[in-house]
Amino acid sequence: MDRKNKNYSLKEISQLSGISIATLSRYFNGQTIRRANEIKIEEILKKTGYRPNIAARIMKGSSSGVIGLIVPNITHPFFAAITEGIIEEARRNNQLVLITSSNGSLENEKQDIKQLSNSILDGLIYIPVAKAENIPEIKNFHNIPLVVTARKNILTNIAHIYHDGEKGGYLATKYLIQMGRRKIAFIASFWEVPCSNTELIKFSNNKESYPFSSIDRFHGYIRALNEASIPIDENLIITTGYNYDDGLNVASTLISRLTDIDGVVAMSEAIADGITTKFKSLGYKIPEDISLVIFDKTNNNSNYYTHIELHLKEMGEKSVKMLNKIINNQEVTNEKLDVDLVINTSTTKKN
Repeated sequence: MDRKNKNYSLKEISQLSGISIATLSRYFNGQTIRRANEIKIEEILKKTGYRPNIAARIMKGSSSGVIGLIVPNITHPFFAAITEGIIEEARRNNQLVLITSSNGSLENEKQDIKQLSNSILDGLIYIPVAKAENIPEIKNFHNIPLVVTARKNILTNIAHIYHDGEKGGYLATKYLIQMGRRKIAFIASFWEVPCSNTELIKFSNNKESYPFSSIDRFHGYIRALNEASIPIDENLIITTGYNYDDGLNVASTLISRLTDIDGVVAMSEAIADGITTKFKSLGYKIPEDISLVIFDKTNNNSNYYTHIELHLKEMGEKSVKMLNKIINNQEVTNEKLDVDLVINTSTTKKN
């Protein structure tokens, strides 16, 4: 049982574990089996180092027609829009998408990777929570095509597709400056906040920060301030989550710091909604007193927020196209998608 380098067959794993081949097959295909059998299988896999050879389970020259998708949160409008594009493009190619959501949890993501690595997939589209902690687990996919979406610098020698976040942060901040705003807050959102407000500038210069989209946007924010000779005020920098309640707390924090503020760059519509509600309740006028620019505008019926347009559905479609090129042994390179500034009524020129 110490021959981890031995190429075990499924039949041998069945004999060693005492689990039938039929039950093993259900386990490897992600189907539910009795917990007691699942424990036995996990123990034997750990002892033998056995991993199912996905390619061998599909006839040569054939495919399963299934691609996997791991997202941080399927209900979040940002990821829902990307997923919509992925599903539509897959459908055009007669492919089925097997989706799993980690709900913003690194531990859940690890389990999702484990489950999908035991499934019959032609390839995987991976949208990480953002940290690189689960890279050892994602290496289970070394034998099938893999694309990382909406993140950059997660895995070496793997194709990534992402937006030009720095340009987005720059355009958002520069526009507010053009509107006469000079006290501009930057609200950096994360699924799991990696550092405090006061540490964000230092953290943004470390390699471990590169996968975070908020950090790219923060670099653009800093560039626009420097270009306009506006000093960086740490009191105007906040790290938080993505939700409405986070926005309420952000506004309260800014007010408690007794710092002048006339502009905000926020990472989501929900955050901006919370900020707007709190400031309005305290008598501030939006956008006259405080103008807001956001990323990830997700309410298609809303023409309120000036925002950075990210073309999320297109990103999903391009992810599938990239993955299918890899499946067909075609060369691909990282792809950075452009962003646009769309002006609406949440911003106005300062009197």
